[in-house]
Amino acid sequence: MRTISSKKTPSGATAFDGVFFSTRLVKWYIQNHRKLPWRTLWAKHKDPWHIWVSEIMLQQTVIKAVIPVYDKFLKQFPSYRSLSEAQPEDVRLAVRGLGYYRRFDLLHRACKQLTSIDQNLPNSHDEWLKLPGIGAYTAAAIASITVNEPFGVVDGNVERVLCRVMDIRSEPNLPHLKKMFKLLMDDICQQTDPGAFNQAVMELGQTICTPSNPSCDQCPVSSICSACKHSSQHLAPAPKKKQKITDVSLELQIIKTTAGIALFKRPDDAKFLPGTWGFATFIRSGQGWELDGTSRGIKKVFAGKIGEIRHSITKHKITASVTFSRTNLSKKSGIIKITAAKDVEGSLVSNLDRKAWNLLLRTSKQHT
Repeated sequence: MRTISSKKTPSGATAFDGVFFSTRLVKWYIQNHRKLPWRTLWAKHKDPWHIWVSEIMLQQTVIKAVIPVYDKFLKQFPSYRSLSEAQPEDVRLAVRGLGYYRRFDLLHRACKQLTSIDQNLPNSHDEWLKLPGIGAYTAAAIASITVNEPFGVVDGNVERVLCRVMDIRSEPNLPHLKKMFKLLMDDICQQTDPGAFNQAVMELGQTICTPSNPSCDQCPVSSICSACKHSSQHLAPAPKKKQKITDVSLELQIIKTTAGIALFKRPDDAKFLPGTWGFATFIRSGQGWELDGTSRGIKKVFAGKIGEIRHSITKHKITASVTFSRTNLSKKSGIIKITAAKDVEGSLVSNLDRKAWNLLLRTSKQHT
């Protein structure tokens, strides 16, 4: 059996048997993996579209939140060609609640790019990398699962597993460690079933080798895990440095006209939720307020405050005042659309807007 060379491990880390590691993990995975919808669909249809969609949705999003959206999304867009024909707002509405909407804009763009040249889905790691929104991790995941190419994946779960196996008590996302983990995963993938192995390591991190209270007694590779041997699971890896959180004050204006509720299309250069339809959004600037993004079609109107909501977007902790007014607007084509009150909730993509709307509904039925 081949042992992972000490040259591939940082000083102080313990080398381990890569073949034993992958063999045990893949066997465990085959017997114990969760029956997730994308795995079931791939086993039945062998359509890379099902894997592609799942990998995009799972970026920075927990599996529990993805599953119901994934199923509905594929019913609406059963192929990449059907998604390429959709309107951007329909795509965002289909994934509302998942956040990080730019990833779905890029997915949409990639599908349009493929259909514009009448090209089928890529069949190699390098071809996947050429598409918008596909980075090293996503390309490795898709290519290893769909065409069995030997490219390893490295995410937080993989980092944690490898840190514990080698008893690395450093922050797992340090640049030199990320590079080392990638070389290590690629090396092991050369010797095993890449798709099954990549999924096995991630599955282990998600279900057994968890951040706190790992179930070492159920781990298929505990016999070669240095952290388990030294009882240092709580030290390996060290906690990542917490991302600096920025407090932001917003005002969301809900405006009712004689015809219905006004929804605004946020400018493409908006700091928050660019390109989405929602309520006019203003950012606190000194003692005043500025529109989030540049647009000549949206101006601040006098409105009464009905309450506040709190929301988080990436590294921003948002406190948003929600205001309401009744006024007539000069409709700007492509910027403002008037929506019947009964249809507003179904037209909102972001949870930020939905929180504001639900606050309005709770505070006064008379508003709508």
